[in-house]
Amino acid sequence: MASLGGDARYVLGRLAWAVAVVWVVLTATYLVLAVLPDTRRVFFAEVEMGLGAVLDADGGPLDQYLAWMRAFLTLDWGRSLYYDTSVVSLYAGRLPVTLAYLVPGVLASLAVGLGLGTYAAVEPGSRLDRALSVVSYVGLAVPAFLLAELAFAYHPTVLGWVRVYDPELGLLHAQNLTRLALPAGIVALSLTAVQIRHVKGVTADRLDDPFVKTARSKGAGRLRVARHVFRNTWPTLVSTVLGEALGLLVLTTIVVEGVLDVPGAAVAVFNGFGAGDPMLSFTAVFGMVALGVLGSLLRDFVRLTVDPRVT
Repeated sequence: MASLGGDARYVLGRLAWAVAVVWVVLTATYLVLAVLPDTRRVFFAEVEMGLGAVLDADGGPLDQYLAWMRAFLTLDWGRSLYYDTSVVSLYAGRLPVTLAYLVPGVLASLAVGLGLGTYAAVEPGSRLDRALSVVSYVGLAVPAFLLAELAFAYHPTVLGWVRVYDPELGLLHAQNLTRLALPAGIVALSLTAVQIRHVKGVTADRLDDPFVKTARSKGAGRLRVARHVFRNTWPTLVSTVLGEALGLLVLTTIVVEGVLDVPGAAVAVFNGFGAGDPMLSFTAVFGMVALGVLGSLLRDFVRLTVDPRVT
């Protein structure tokens, strides 16, 4: 049988690493649950303050462990003590609200931070470069919670078009979509600031490369030079942004939802942690780990596509 190529081995190795990380996290979560005092044990299939049903199931520790893993992987997560509803239905109702402002905010930040940022950085000191530098300084210097507090304090009078989110109207109602524009803007500004900082540094390191000098000697304009630079720098930029953006996104979403009263998943998870809601807390931790693993895989596969030497 023919041996696997270098790329295939690399992909399989990274996938095996992802599975191993997820398994370790799930196992560690089970062990934490198993060693909790009897009055704090909770089973994923039903909330039971007392002995968790999974820990009282027939069979030995291995059977209990397998039953716990089965319940987790089949989304049999039980009920949230804080919200008194199914954990799955809680996420199903709130996650779309978070994504409705998070996705546009991230896309806008990518367009400005990576695309426009590279275009501006090709000509250091230009008006656009200075303007984006100001955006970066503001985004890095002013925390998301302060932006949200200022927006909350002034939008009723200054931004009268930003209304209160009304769950009864549905996510796609014009009033609710308008209400989510403000959180999307705060997310975009926070992420754009981080990206511009990296774009300026990475682009500056490439402006003296031979391919840039060759392009300019042939009369290439700023846009064409920026395209050449971006083709050579975007894998590094994407890797860096992915490494920093996940933690920043989690913090920013919690802040904007809490301050601006957006009924999303992030503030629900924050409330669950604060109230000691075990089901909501455990599933949220697993979700963040899964996002981190997926982000790492995406970064590695992007680098592999652009530069096969990573294998």
